[in-house]
Amino acid sequence: MSTKKRRGPAERAAHARWASRHRRLKAYGQWDPFMPAEPVRAHLRLLADLGMPRSGVEQALGLQPNALRHATAGTSGFGRGEKITKEVGQAVLAFWPKLEDFPDSASVDSTGTRRRVEALATVGWSRAVLAQRAGRSVQGFRNKLHLPRVSAALARDVARLYDELWDQRPEDHGVAPWRAERCRRQAQAAGFHGPLAWDDELIDNPSAVAQTDAQVSLLTQGENLATRFLLGESVILDAAARHEVLLHLMEWADLPRQQVAERLEMTEAAVSRAWEREKAKARNDGRTVPWRRAYVPQQPRDVVGAAA
Repeated sequence: MSTKKRRGPAERAAHARWASRHRRLKAYGQWDPFMPAEPVRAHLRLLADLGMPRSGVEQALGLQPNALRHATAGTSGFGRGEKITKEVGQAVLAFWPKLEDFPDSASVDSTGTRRRVEALATVGWSRAVLAQRAGRSVQGFRNKLHLPRVSAALARDVARLYDELWDQRPEDHGVAPWRAERCRRQAQAAGFHGPLAWDDELIDNPSAVAQTDAQVSLLTQGENLATRFLLGESVILDAAARHEVLLHLMEWADLPRQQVAERLEMTEAAVSRAWEREKAKARNDGRTVPWRRAYVPQQPRDVVGAAA
């Protein structure tokens, strides 16, 4: 008796659509499922320089283990392939890893980690306290911050602490006031920038500068990106356009902060920082401080449960 797994209705329908398209494209002479592998190899080399191994790319894209080996190193004694399927190749070229995509042992640039620690220092969070909250040795934590690269696990720990503590006073969490004040004075003397000075999309970019300095120019997809995005067009927002959309949604849209974050593919903490940064800038410039003009309904409370 055959043990081959039978396709379900959805799988059979999907296969029928693929087969129909395959036949049609072949009939028109347009069936070309492959693309050159060299651009894919070059992109994988770039990702490897960032600390993302080939196996990590395969896992992040949901590919089978060693799916990219033929194109990069060759298999079964054969040299590496000169072509790769378009579906896989285009997926690799479109992939740019986020911090959570890296394996724990991967080595990543330490710029963003160091900037987050420095920003928290301006609030009063010392490296010793951060190390303790991360469950790491104080000396090891301090030493690693001076290295050009750190483990992805450490970078994630610091990013988590940053999202958790950027707007929290250490004194409210058991830190002695004199210790927090000493940390803030040392951070000011060292010229560290606070959380509101860093755009969350740029803090990990070594070439980026704080908001107190000139902005870095970024590639765009044309003009009026923010307006086109708000009108429903599918465009990739640069940093300036994303900031413009964020301010519009926070001031005029009746969306909770979480939904604004989801729409812009940001964290809720990042949205909060950008909004507070804009309000602080308006106060410093003598302008009217923006506020949420639309009514945003709160989460319903369990009145019966609360009363009980």
